[in-house]
Amino acid sequence: MIEYELYKSRQQELLAVADRDRLVMATLRTRRAAAKARRAERAAHEVVQSAAAIESVRMRRNLQLLTR
Repeated sequence: MIEYELYKSRQQELLAVADRDRLVMATLRTRRAAAKARRAERAAHEVVQSAAAIESVRMRRNLQLLTR
């Protein structure tokens, strides 16, 4: 009977560890997804800034051509 109790105790312990591991993995996935979203947002913002800089240079060049 003691062996069975030890077996059940060990089984419960393993299930608890597995639950904790699943929770940790879900948390890591969530953090990775959030970081990926932040990187994508930053990259999109940089593209918009680059496009704005290019447009600014074009407008300045066109203005210089008009004022000649």
